[in-house]
Amino acid sequence: MRNLSNIFLLLILSISGYSQESSLFMRIVELTVEESQLSEFREALIEDIETAVNTEEGALEIYAVYEREDSTKVFVIETFASKEAHTSHQKTAHFLKYKNATKGMVKTVERTEVVPITLTSKLETGLIGKRNIQARPPATQPFGAEAFQATNNTTIRWLGNAGFLINSRGTTLMIDPLMQGFDMPLMIDIPISPQNVPKLDAVLITHADNDHYSIPTLEVLAPKTTAFHSTIYVDSLMQNQGFPSVGHEIGDTFQIENIEVQLTPADHAWQNAYPGTSDRTFLQEDSAGFWIETPDGCIWATGDSRLMKAHLDMRIPDAILFDFSNSEWHFTLEGAVKLANTYPNTPLLLHHWGTIDAPDFPPFNADPKDLYDKVVNPERIVLLAPGEPFYLKRIND
Repeated sequence: MRNLSNIFLLLILSISGYSQESSLFMRIVELTVEESQLSEFREALIEDIETAVNTEEGALEIYAVYEREDSTKVFVIETFASKEAHTSHQKTAHFLKYKNATKGMVKTVERTEVVPITLTSKLETGLIGKRNIQARPPATQPFGAEAFQATNNTTIRWLGNAGFLINSRGTTLMIDPLMQGFDMPLMIDIPISPQNVPKLDAVLITHADNDHYSIPTLEVLAPKTTAFHSTIYVDSLMQNQGFPSVGHEIGDTFQIENIEVQLTPADHAWQNAYPGTSDRTFLQEDSAGFWIETPDGCIWATGDSRLMKAHLDMRIPDAILFDFSNSEWHFTLEGAVKLANTYPNTPLLLHHWGTIDAPDFPPFNADPKDLYDKVVNPERIVLLAPGEPFYLKRIND
């Protein structure tokens, strides 16, 4: 099987105590998928795998990966308690649903049964995706050019990590889009590629960390975007890249068609706490949030920040793009709850979670279930799938 040696690098499983004499059934399946149907195929595959691992006792671990240089080459690494458990899996309703849904999408299939020599891991649960350790969002809902067309409302779509697309009656902007070229593995499919974005009126960047200021993403978006907006410092970085950018002070207000935007304060100068991280001394005003006033209500993108007194004295927003990372240079879970309960009726659109595969790094591994017994009116917690639309409404209407 082509690239089989690379696939074996992934088989550092968290199941211990197995040997060649065990009944463990392991198999690697290589599939070639029609390129035009990759999104639909992945959605069906993810549903089948997650259902199997969650409901079948004999389905121990199943991983799906694709070749870096050719995303149509998909590898499924299956680990079942026994051959019989695998046979039983192939008769389940969810597997048959997957087979029916992907009929015609798969061009070739090659199956190789393998025998473990040793299965060793530091992890007690989970593995490559650490799916038993790190919370994951619902399956991605891909979208295309239709999401950028004029409507009679304001729609917010989560792009993954801290990224959002806002379409307010045809005025379109993105916040902190991370859509390609990141240096850590992602756990989700990004709902739209930057190449497929038709046009943007603006991109707002909260700060310079590369999970927010993604140069590989912005290089593609720049020709399609009227202007990038950020702090004075991040603007200087963008100007050096040749991007169409504008810098603003904290508190400054600017207009994007029918939307008014104001920079709100943030405290995220984490570099100063770690000598050697940068030759530069970072300033508090290098990072910002954005208060976004649309015809249908106001959206507060807080940005990455420690909790500040100013955050508890804002006007009541109609939606908060809500970072609940339990990290000292973010709100922390306690601080996020305090912020949420200061605005007890505002919908909380969760982000900065479930995107980047980093189970031991608090800024990326928040879990929504930690919020529900702490947040006042927990029904306002909005757990979006990447790409899923949220329709903004004024909470006092």
